[in-house]
Amino acid sequence: MLRWLAVGTVFAAVGGEEALRRSLGGGAEPVAAVQGPVPAPAADGTPAGHLHGAPSPRSSPGTSGPGPGATSAGIPEGAVTPGTPAAAPAPAPTPDQGGRRWSDPAGWGGRVPGPRSAVRITDRVLLDTDATVGSLLVEPSGALTFAADRSLTLAAAGNVEVRGTLALAPDGAAVHTVRFPAVDERRFRGDGMKVVDTDVGLWVTGAGYLRLDGAAKTAWVRADRALAAGDTTVSLAAPPTGWLPGDELAVTPTGPPNEDGFSTRYDLAVVRSVSGSTVTLEAPLQYPHPRVSAGGGVTVGAEVLNLTRSVRVEGTAGGRAHVHLTSSRRADLRHAALRWVGPRADTEESWKGPDGSAPVTAPVLGRYGLHFHMLGDTTRGTVVEGVVVRDAGSHAFVPHASHGITFRGCVSHDTWEDAYWWDGPLDTRTPQQPSDDIVYDSCVASRTRLEPNPRAYRLAGFNLGAGTGGKAVDCVAVGVQGADGASGFEWPENSEGVWTFQRCLAHNNLRNGIFVWLNARQHHVVTEFAAYHNGGWGIEHGAYLNDFDYTASVLYGNGAGGVALHALGRDTGTLFDGLLIDAAGQSDFGVSTARHELAGVTVTFSRSRITGHRRAGIAFRATPDGKPDDVLVLDCEFGGNELWIDPESAPPANLLLRRAGQAEVLQVRKADGGGAAQPRWNATGVPVPTFAAQSRPVQVPALRLRDAAAVTGRVGGRS
Repeated sequence: MLRWLAVGTVFAAVGGEEALRRSLGGGAEPVAAVQGPVPAPAADGTPAGHLHGAPSPRSSPGTSGPGPGATSAGIPEGAVTPGTPAAAPAPAPTPDQGGRRWSDPAGWGGRVPGPRSAVRITDRVLLDTDATVGSLLVEPSGALTFAADRSLTLAAAGNVEVRGTLALAPDGAAVHTVRFPAVDERRFRGDGMKVVDTDVGLWVTGAGYLRLDGAAKTAWVRADRALAAGDTTVSLAAPPTGWLPGDELAVTPTGPPNEDGFSTRYDLAVVRSVSGSTVTLEAPLQYPHPRVSAGGGVTVGAEVLNLTRSVRVEGTAGGRAHVHLTSSRRADLRHAALRWVGPRADTEESWKGPDGSAPVTAPVLGRYGLHFHMLGDTTRGTVVEGVVVRDAGSHAFVPHASHGITFRGCVSHDTWEDAYWWDGPLDTRTPQQPSDDIVYDSCVASRTRLEPNPRAYRLAGFNLGAGTGGKAVDCVAVGVQGADGASGFEWPENSEGVWTFQRCLAHNNLRNGIFVWLNARQHHVVTEFAAYHNGGWGIEHGAYLNDFDYTASVLYGNGAGGVALHALGRDTGTLFDGLLIDAAGQSDFGVSTARHELAGVTVTFSRSRITGHRRAGIAFRATPDGKPDDVLVLDCEFGGNELWIDPESAPPANLLLRRAGQAEVLQVRKADGGGAAQPRWNATGVPVPTFAAQSRPVQVPALRLRDAAAVTGRVGGRS
């Protein structure tokens, strides 16, 4: 009889021969379950023998009770409920290179786990060799650490669940990978707190600790010159940290919106060598990437995104996995690449895709790239640095009802659905559940899309949802696709959050730079924003009534124009102050009003320069079925015709104009409204001698956008 040796870990055959063949795609003979004395129960009291030939009761399909790490109320074990001060987070432990070795048969009762093994770890194990298993459960008393000095891959046909510790922290040029090579997206069910056997991915539950701690890299740097098709070298604005031969790069599009493919002209390149700020590529660039001089201090080249990391969690192109965290222990996530994550499910609809008829797909609920799920204050102090989510079928970064998380130098590239997001309200009458104190620092949303594209209504790179204390600083949204209302940055309907929004850039998005559709009760400030070469508006501002301040911003060469104004003010009114709006010949108007659903407080454009338009700086086009325009234009200067009133619009409630450097104030009326005719305006002007506000000079912006991602490091400051 086989005797158990140093039993701290149990493995067994799982699922039966036919299920195994389906999941692994092979027809090899199954390995018999280990026989012998039943091992002692795990630290949590779960009988070890439950793994022998049967799925665990904790995650069987159809189980209605809470899963591991959850109470009957659906709150993770040990979690701090929202509004309760969180306990001080435990310091990050040093990755334990001790314990018994995975490759040693003695630690497994004489036989190392294989592709059909359901492995359960209750002690300390060092992964010192590539391994393939059926599934993996790290119990609360267990730890699995990858050997730091070698490149290693752990492949799992089923779930990897971490209730103890899983640590990937390679040294030098080593690469650590968790791979899910046999995911069947058709079997996904979607759910909340509990682990689901069919929904294959990496789960961190209970009080589990996940450490993904790759070599530090500069996430992105801008080119410091124009790049031409055929170039094999890229000169960067700063020397990148950690870039190596073989790294994959994405070079973002920068061309104007009147060029075909302006939002999709990416170059994917491979690094041959790096010398200081110069990167030599394996092959020449396919597209030009011009350097853009937008004025107001904004002269920028293409962002060059590094998509390669030395820690990797991935499914396959045909089977996407996910990472789901409900642990009460703070994770450490630095410089990891999550690829082929975010599964999708077919719906009953179809559309004509590039390769013929294809099903319309939908995201699987809760199965996203990196998903912090309803952890409240437990996540406070969590820092996610230098993490890449790429080639994903669903949302990339999701801090859902989880507070105090900082995302620094993160990159989403070629993902479906809103890239930076958390669950929205169920309907337009229900407020969104907030996530407080979320920080996006020099993060990038690149090539965010959905197919078919006409269904991508209000698709966004960054969905700035409900909560307090949010910050989006030095972030970039580029290549966002989508239909009406799609944008780089969105303030979504019924999801009011109060955000510090500063020095962000939106460019080469198919539609808008910013899209606001919010009936706001709070006062919002957007400052030092830049939007260039978007196919729609630099800023499309709605919904009905709200109070926003847009200050010191540059809107350049956007296809529809600089600003579309739907909403009027709520209490103090919306202010556009100190803007440079340069249509660069791309649009008829720099600013255009639209339908105003409700009468509100005056909107003011002040101290701004509006130029480069084909017909007029500001067009007043409020529709007759809505409320009339109520706009002040004070101390602005124009490079060309100043105003135009659409003859189809309603007579304005209030339009005042004071040119920069002049004292005279004109009440602007429709052409038949009396006063001095202004033919180019299609209007008349009547002096208003009683206007009391003092004239002020134009305030041209002087932006200083960051040319590289924030400096990031490894856990504990390791280099």
